[in-house]
Amino acid sequence: MKALILLNAVVFLLFGLGFVFFPEVLSLYITDSTPTTTSGTTDMRATYGGISLGFALFLGITSRNSQMLSLGTKAIVLVVGGMAVGRTIGIIQDGSPNEMMYINLALEVLIVIIGLVLLSRSKGSE
Repeated sequence: MKALILLNAVVFLLFGLGFVFFPEVLSLYITDSTPTTTSGTTDMRATYGGISLGFALFLGITSRNSQMLSLGTKAIVLVVGGMAVGRTIGIIQDGSPNEMMYINLALEVLIVIIGLVLLSRSKGSE
């Protein structure tokens, strides 16, 4: 569990820092477009950047305490699972996603599966 938490903490930290400091570059890479207003850029910094940084810090905290590993893993399953559900709905409803959407969805599903397997194993050892 700890390895999954630390890996996700690093990914969310890098993602968050990237969107706080380089929102246009990352937006173009991920979505093939950039925000068209300064408010859009600011919101992207806050939403993609700020939430990701906060989640990375939360995961970092849970990784330092063995009694919180289950909580951190559950948070990953819920947050990344929510991302996968939203992305799936977007792919179905909006159509024509770029390749990054499918790559991200595959990674999100894999992370959720790994998290669920780790949680089920830890319940057996309790």
